[in-house]
Amino acid sequence: MDQTELETLRADVEELKRAVKRNNPFLREVVSNRFFSAASISLGFFVVAFCAGTQILIAQRGSFSAVPAEWKLAAWIILGLFFVVIGPVKWIFFSRKAQSVEEGANFFTVIRAVYEGSWLHLYLPGVICMLLVPVFAIFAGHPWYIVPGVAIFIALPCNSLGFMVQRSEYLALGWYSLIAGLSSLFFMEAMPFVWSGIIYGGALLVFGIVGLVAQSRRRGSPV
Repeated sequence: MDQTELETLRADVEELKRAVKRNNPFLREVVSNRFFSAASISLGFFVVAFCAGTQILIAQRGSFSAVPAEWKLAAWIILGLFFVVIGPVKWIFFSRKAQSVEEGANFFTVIRAVYEGSWLHLYLPGVICMLLVPVFAIFAGHPWYIVPGVAIFIALPCNSLGFMVQRSEYLALGWYSLIAGLSSLFFMEAMPFVWSGIIYGGALLVFGIVGLVAQSRRRGSPV
């Protein structure tokens, strides 16, 4: 490595430090809240219940195609309604929270703070993998490997965000997704719904519980 490369590396490190210093106080306040934790726990219980119920029905009826259509439809409707409600609520919350932290800030201020500049290099590899792994799994004839594959690569952006904002719930989510995803690789196709519940239902529960505990501790700590 010559002097020019060393100077370039030094400049990149300094830019990353400036990004951390600039964005951390703002993002720490915006991305951590009891609403997200409570919503995550609620959705986590739903995912676990649906996956467990589906696996039981498959065991009773012999295949997923024999599972009652009403069960599948109800699950999709409930899940769809949840995201229809949570999307606008999240937008409104981020905008109001951002304004309370920094005058003139809004939802897009949060998005820019997370994805702008040097941080893009931390998130982009994980996002690319999450998009390409499902395509590969389908063409390889093993679509169920989408479940652990996406979970494994979720760890990259989650841990990056957890490091950037110094929030334990995002780090817990990243590590849980990585460990659960890797563990399920050997068993996914044998019991797909059981492992889907463990991975995604468990990840949501971990994020919510760790978030509530961390927020309670922060409120109880002296300023």
